[in-house]
Amino acid sequence: MAPAARPQVPMQRAAAPQQPAFVPPQPPVQVAPPQANGLATAGLVVGIIAAVLSFVPVLGTVSWVLAPIALVLSVVGLVKAKRARNGRGKSIAGIVLSVVALFMCILYTAVFVGSVNSVAQQSAAVHQVTYEVTTAKKTNVTVTYSQSQNDDLAMASVADAASPWSADAQVSGLMGPTMTATLSPDLDNPGRSDTITCTIREDGVQVAQNTAKGPNASVTCAK
Repeated sequence: MAPAARPQVPMQRAAAPQQPAFVPPQPPVQVAPPQANGLATAGLVVGIIAAVLSFVPVLGTVSWVLAPIALVLSVVGLVKAKRARNGRGKSIAGIVLSVVALFMCILYTAVFVGSVNSVAQQSAAVHQVTYEVTTAKKTNVTVTYSQSQNDDLAMASVADAASPWSADAQVSGLMGPTMTATLSPDLDNPGRSDTITCTIREDGVQVAQNTAKGPNASVTCAK
């Protein structure tokens, strides 16, 4: 009896190792250098000048011109900084300094306008003024006092008036009420000495007082 035949097992070949795909070397990427941004630099320089001058009285008015110029240069420089990759920090600093300079200019202008309006109101206001003169020994007095209206100088006077003396007047303008009083000459006693006092009351409030003593004493009061 013949032996049974063995089954044929197919032979498997070993897979050949795969070779990595060839990748050609890539050329280096060329990065363009940052471009100059003169607008950013100019905006920063002008902004510094405008900010410094804005804190100086009188000279600060120049910042009204320099600050807008610096602001425009800095804004344009900031726009250009994205493309040029340069000047961003300078542009931002220039914008900040320009805003500071403009703020100071606006503040000074507001203060100046407020002062002018205040002076105008004071000049237009009419005040009720009372002038008073007294002497310790009742010596007669000669008095000259202001009745100015809207800074138009007007004076009134009385001679050899009995003491105590007083007069009412309406005064307006920046000059304010003023008065001068002297002892009237005493023919019976030429060397007579006395104490003379002047007082000014404006709208019921005492605003000035002065005293002098001696022969022919003279005294001045002014607000």
